Amino acid sequence: MQPPISSSPKPGLSRSGLARGLFYACLAGMLLLIGWWSYRTIGTASAPQATPTRPAPTPASNAERLAKPALAAQASQLGQGAALYWGVCMACHGDRGEGLTNEWRAVFGEDENCWTSKCHAANHPPQGFTIPRDRLPPAVTGPGSLSRFTTAQQLYDYLVVTMPWWKPGSLTPEKGWQVTAYILKLNGALPQGVVLDPTVASAIPVHHLVAATQNDQTGELILAGLLGLVVLVLVLQRFAKRSAVVAPSGAATAVETPAPARSRPNFLHHLHPPTIPAAQARWRYTLGTGGLAIFLFLVLLVTGILEMFYYIPTPDRATISIQTIAHFVPYGGLIRNLHYWGAQALVMVLFIHVLRITLTGAYKQPRRFNYLLGLSLLVLTVALDFTGYILRWDQGTSWALVVGTNLIKAIPGFGNQLYEFAIGGVQLGSAALLRFYSWHTFGLTLAMIVAVIWHIFRIRRDGGIAVPPPALRQSEERISRFELVRRELLLMTAAAVALVLLSTFWPAPVTAPLTSTTAALSDARAPWFFLWVQQLLKFGDPFLLGVLLPLILLTILILIPYLFPKPADSELGRWFPKGGRLVQILIGVLTLLLIGLTLWALLPAAG
Repeated sequence: MQPPISSSPKPGLSRSGLARGLFYACLAGMLLLIGWWSYRTIGTASAPQATPTRPAPTPASNAERLAKPALAAQASQLGQGAALYWGVCMACHGDRGEGLTNEWRAVFGEDENCWTSKCHAANHPPQGFTIPRDRLPPAVTGPGSLSRFTTAQQLYDYLVVTMPWWKPGSLTPEKGWQVTAYILKLNGALPQGVVLDPTVASAIPVHHLVAATQNDQTGELILAGLLGLVVLVLVLQRFAKRSAVVAPSGAATAVETPAPARSRPNFLHHLHPPTIPAAQARWRYTLGTGGLAIFLFLVLLVTGILEMFYYIPTPDRATISIQTIAHFVPYGGLIRNLHYWGAQALVMVLFIHVLRITLTGAYKQPRRFNYLLGLSLLVLTVALDFTGYILRWDQGTSWALVVGTNLIKAIPGFGNQLYEFAIGGVQLGSAALLRFYSWHTFGLTLAMIVAVIWHIFRIRRDGGIAVPPPALRQSEERISRFELVRRELLLMTAAAVALVLLSTFWPAPVTAPLTSTTAALSDARAPWFFLWVQQLLKFGDPFLLGVLLPLILLTILILIPYLFPKPADSELGRWFPKGGRLVQILIGVLTLLLIGLTLWALLPAAG
């Protein structure tokens, strides 16, 4: 029978009051931040869109209209685009984008007639070119202009291939974006503060203005600061309250007494056992990976649901919708970045969690089945990350989309049938994207939810964290469920701060839309968690190295509780028990192999 937990008066009321005050301040700040976000979201949704109208002519002399734009020392993309347009495009398309009109030709004076001057007639000089009379350079502003283009990305793609007229393809990508930005500015369609590049251009329409998000980073930093204050509150609670720790003698030693308000555990507390051994509750033993994995999964679930309101699972709109979320939905960039970084963190945390289980011998009975559930969670997480990666449908996903799916074809016997089932047809297209979207948002997610709940249930049923039997324990010290929850909340909040800061300063990747699934893959790179597979594929047969070998490695992990020696009961609850040496060596070798292949794939000279 467990000794009673004493309830001594807690000292340090000032610290408790400070912690409580900080908590209420953080709560108020978060409510204000939510209100600000809601106001900006409603304001952006109701903001009128600009219609494409030709800019009203400003009275100016010919000399002023022909003058080169003045550039600042650190010219912006738009400023450099204005200068480039003046030097390359203006002569044919007009200073206001009106095209080669009679009015614009009159501005040039002696060059008014483009054909009698022999500059652009059939007898043009060798360095010149012909302007057909029946196909004059068109206007790039005003009604009916740029009708073949829908997005800034399409306009850019056309310019870098076909312009300038006399030397097509001579524009560098940087100059192409500069000219594109200036033409959008002439049409009143360049969002304020946006710098054009492949990560945003597909979401910018050519024919109307969309409002870009402004000052999101300020709100994100405020959120990180508020979460940091919550961390401080939880740290102060450690010194303001005392929890009960049972001494070896059987007498209750008050190390921290639950507050009176916590005498009846709430739902969150009831998810945890009343007390757990203090030695096995230390972070240096658990690494906090279990609770952290649950937190990251909840982050992914919430942010994924929010992204579904804007994401469009069609090949022509998938990348555009992601760029819209990232740049034109208030705090949409934060939501997407949290989802991306949370997914990468979950893969790493679960891998470390499996390492901890194997290196501490916590896979033996009665936890053998739960060990297999943990492995299934790792596999499901990688599958979710892989399918989510493909949902970008941009040029950066070409390896995963083409090579990753073609590995299924390499399976002897039924590879082609399995391939068609996976992508919804005989070739990659809209059916494949819709199928990956369905697996990501429903099939795999549902399986993940079930596995998570089952895993948590089995932890409680199997007796919690692996520890020696009571008679073999060196210490009987235990911590209460209140202290355990406080530690978990502290770790989760600190992880939230790290995620917000990562999301603020390192946006999730996205490139130009994927227009062809048959493009060269020589420079394509697998997602980081499959780089080791990509490196293996350079050495031989795709089926043996890309399918069979990973399955063999997974099978070895599955068989660890069944085939390998297990630690003695007295060795549980600590790192590297002697009875599990063979498993420790095996896991160490496999881990170094995966890390080595991954680093090898990242080297510039790899392959």
